Amino acid sequence: MPYEFQCPRNGCSFELRCDADHEAARLARAHARVAHRSRIAPADLNRWLERIEAA
Repeated sequence: MPYEFQCPRNGCSFELRCDADHEAARLARAHARVAHRSRIAPADLNRWLERIEAA
């Protein structure tokens, strides 16, 4: 099932979609590290990583 992540930071338009949750989580963490010089707490990542229905 596909997963989606949209960066919650104001003004940031980063979003991604992946088939695997571990890949989406890895890319979301990499985005936070590179773009915002921060980390995403595991609880926040679980809240922000969303399953979506395949079209």
